[in-house]
Amino acid sequence: MEKKSFNEKTAIGSIKISQEVVAAVVKNAAVEIDGINSVSTGNIGIRGLLSKSKYTKPIRIDIHEGVARIQICIIVDPSKRIPDLANSAQINIKNSVQNMTGLTVSGIDIIVTGIMDRAAQNI
Repeated sequence: MEKKSFNEKTAIGSIKISQEVVAAVVKNAAVEIDGINSVSTGNIGIRGLLSKSKYTKPIRIDIHEGVARIQICIIVDPSKRIPDLANSAQINIKNSVQNMTGLTVSGIDIIVTGIMDRAAQNI
């Protein structure tokens, strides 16, 4: 299986950044937001566990000619307002990816796949 990467030519050589590295930057930027508990596959619940339905990657990144389109699935804190969390995550992810990799981010789709169980928070 071929790993995808972003390539950039410089005056003294080239730089390659794998999609896995970009995905790690995305994940770290998302979980920095207070109220975003984790990144999720979106395959939650009994139906998701029992079905052989299409597996959803928690982070998808499409890079074309130095421009990235990002999709991320998250689990949020029930005490926070979801639109505010999503907006904060979009801004933080965009800034982090652009600053760390030099890629231009054309869009970030946030998919809320779950709400953290309050009982799990107290453990």
